[in-house]
Amino acid sequence: MSESVTLEMVYREVRNIREMLEELAEKSITNVLPEEEVSEQEWKELAEAEEEIRKGEYVTLEEAKKKLKAK
Repeated sequence: MSESVTLEMVYREVRNIREMLEELAEKSITNVLPEEEVSEQEWKELAEAEEEIRKGEYVTLEEAKKKLKAK
């Protein structure tokens, strides 16, 4: 007997492939880029930026480009 394929099964497979590709890309970049020490100040700035993102306080790349063109 053949199993029928549902749209949910296709979505799940696409999601799995996307996650694997993202992981592969991240590992590839990590292996290619040199390691750099992060200062205490930089860690603080990263934490602040992540908090702003979590709160939704950010602009998209497209929005930033529009603002820069307007100036």
